[in-house]
Amino acid sequence: MNHAIVLAAQQYLGFELCSALLEKGWTVTAVDDDRETKDKWMEIGRNANLQYVPAHAWNKELPVDCRLFLPFYDQFNENKPICLSLIEQCLDQNEEYPEIVQILSNKTERSQIIAAGKADITTFYLPTLYGAHQPDHFLFSQLLQGKKEEELHYSDDPSGAIYVKDAANYIIKHSADHGTYSLKSLSKNSWEEALSYITQELTTPVIQERSPEGELITVHPSKSHDAILKEQKHILSFL
Repeated sequence: MNHAIVLAAQQYLGFELCSALLEKGWTVTAVDDDRETKDKWMEIGRNANLQYVPAHAWNKELPVDCRLFLPFYDQFNENKPICLSLIEQCLDQNEEYPEIVQILSNKTERSQIIAAGKADITTFYLPTLYGAHQPDHFLFSQLLQGKKEEELHYSDDPSGAIYVKDAANYIIKHSADHGTYSLKSLSKNSWEEALSYITQELTTPVIQERSPEGELITVHPSKSHDAILKEQKHILSFL
């Protein structure tokens, strides 16, 4: 199998999944709400293995020989990609289903978005992801943009911080394992450690203790916190 359909493909994790899949030689059908590709799409460049399809033009067909990636992680606050809301409709109109990979935040209520039994499903739960293009609702992004403490309203999961590119690679690596997994940082204090490279002034919030869902997968970082945050800040300077 080397064909992937990625919904919410221009969102935060969705974009990194597309990029990582292409690097690994997959053919990618990328679906998102926008009619045109965003500026960051230029980072991928021209690639014969990539087809971008706006949601309004997507035929909703799910070939059995593809793998469907659903980054529900990218649904936050008011950001609710329409293409992700179409998935139940898509499954209902197809008699057979591809392998499904659904990715959620640790803060999501502990129930699978897609019911097991419809298809072979692999589910991932993730803590805070950070790195280039991190959305504004995350603390690191707000601080790097110079927001003051009294202006901060963030939805991080302080139980861990994982580089978004590492998360995408680990998800793809384990995407055919057909089970439920929680990605965890190598260091149990990774969120606080990353935050310390931005500020020393904030009080670390209390971590909501909850048992990990499924099997734990430890993500070994490919870069240091410092290097990742410098990259993130560099991208922000061009916005």
